[in-house]
Amino acid sequence: MKMKGIELPVNSVIIIALAIMVLLMIAAFLMGADVSPSKVESAWSQGCNILKNTHNCDADKVTDIIVTDITGDAVGDSLLVICRAKFKNDNASVHWCRNKCCTTVITEGTPCTVPEDCRIGWGKAEWVCESKRCCPSDRPTWDATLNGGKGGCKA
Repeated sequence: MKMKGIELPVNSVIIIALAIMVLLMIAAFLMGADVSPSKVESAWSQGCNILKNTHNCDADKVTDIIVTDITGDAVGDSLLVICRAKFKNDNASVHWCRNKCCTTVITEGTPCTVPEDCRIGWGKAEWVCESKRCCPSDRPTWDATLNGGKGGCKA
């Protein structure tokens, strides 16, 4: 007995089911990879509060503060990872992120890692990072022996 009439509907149903499965897998993959701005903003706010209230804006704690998972790997992310995601800056340093979080006003001797750490706030183009300290561009050399051993910038 030949059943040629039923082959077409069964094959069609199988093809449609496979297509739906593929579309669902693609949708799940795309949703998992997307980091929602509200989730990043919430994690940033939570991490900044911890940095300000618990660690007195200590830049060394930026990598130690673990908040919610924003990368989708089921592991909480550090404030540094959250900062880099929020500001879309993969090279942001702990000092730069601390400055953004704590709205640090750059002054002579503010700790820095890279030149960008000294370019937040007033006169952002007028500061340089010298010997891990911010100095004004007219006195760009950090001297640890100035000011009774507290250090200072000199020409």
